[in-house]
Amino acid sequence: MRKNYFLMIIISFIIFFLFKYNTLIEQAVLKSCHLFLNKVFPSLFPMLIFSDLLIFLGLPDLLCHLFGNIYQKIFHTSPYGAFAFFMSLFSGTPANAYILKNLVNENKLSHKEASYIFSFSFFTNPLFYYSMLSFIFPGNHPTILKLLIIPYLANLIVAFLLRPPISNNQVLIYENNNNSLINVLINSIKKGMDTMLLILGSIVFFFIINALANPINNPFISGIFEISQGLNSLGMANLSSPIKEVFTLIFVSFGGLSIHLQIKSILNDTKIDLTMFFKARLIEAIICLILWGIL
Repeated sequence: MRKNYFLMIIISFIIFFLFKYNTLIEQAVLKSCHLFLNKVFPSLFPMLIFSDLLIFLGLPDLLCHLFGNIYQKIFHTSPYGAFAFFMSLFSGTPANAYILKNLVNENKLSHKEASYIFSFSFFTNPLFYYSMLSFIFPGNHPTILKLLIIPYLANLIVAFLLRPPISNNQVLIYENNNNSLINVLINSIKKGMDTMLLILGSIVFFFIINALANPINNPFISGIFEISQGLNSLGMANLSSPIKEVFTLIFVSFGGLSIHLQIKSILNDTKIDLTMFFKARLIEAIICLILWGIL
């Protein structure tokens, strides 16, 4: 009960500051919506739609039969995990949470397997990440390339560190889906828009919290709240290149509280356990910094 009182006091203070600093809040909301419309929505929403269509058209089954045995021997999970990992490389997070959820609902992955795969398929959308790196390190192509590669290497190392015992799952036989392509497309658009609204809400919320808690726009605090805002702050900060590189890797490894809320909202109605996911974020951050020192 005391915990509830404490939270009520905090929320009351936040509401007070919302009125006192209404101009600051308005700017934060507008910035978050601008970011969503110009960066997040164009790169993420199409991937949600096309991932559903690819699942319907049988790409997971194709990848399962082509690479499933190799994937199963390397990662010790269902061969259908190959599709989730492959799509994660191009779509990033939280799109991979959406994809894993669909594969679990299709009974192609178990909840335990999805939890493990999710722990090492945590990638920032490559198009968004590259554009932000180009903004933070303009013209510094070796640094951009290094920071692009390190998170992928770190996730693979995480996969081997957290790898479960050998799985006995067999390659499943493809079963025809009786649904029509039009129905799948319509349902996918509906689900995709619901997901995007959740993402928009979380981005706006953490932009507001950051505006109130971080008036000087400290890059580290911004990045802990929201990765895109943190990376944007790094690009404008008067910091040395090595410090910016370290902060970038920390932000990309952790993902920001906004991303975590988005993931939680997407997986809320599943039994996918996020304990391993959060453990992997700490491990990935450490590995990224070690790789950065080596490379």
